[in-house]
Amino acid sequence: MTITQTVEIPDNRRLHFDLEIPHEVPTGRAFLETKVIPFGKKEEKSDKSLLSMRGSCKGLDTMDAYFARKRADKALENRIT
Repeated sequence: MTITQTVEIPDNRRLHFDLEIPHEVPTGRAFLETKVIPFGKKEEKSDKSLLSMRGSCKGLDTMDAYFARKRADKALENRIT
């Protein structure tokens, strides 16, 4: 079940909720989730195509270099302990 309500956020940024839950919802413990989505802004979605990301990792280490550093770190840890 989703309950939506448009609210005005005051300067002190404090909201007080007074929700009337429908009778179909059983009583007892429940999980309540709030999500604030400011008007004029959309949730960021990652719709970048792979082609548009080409070259974005230029100059970064390769996986081989990363794993070599990790193996060296692990060897150093083993020597210290």
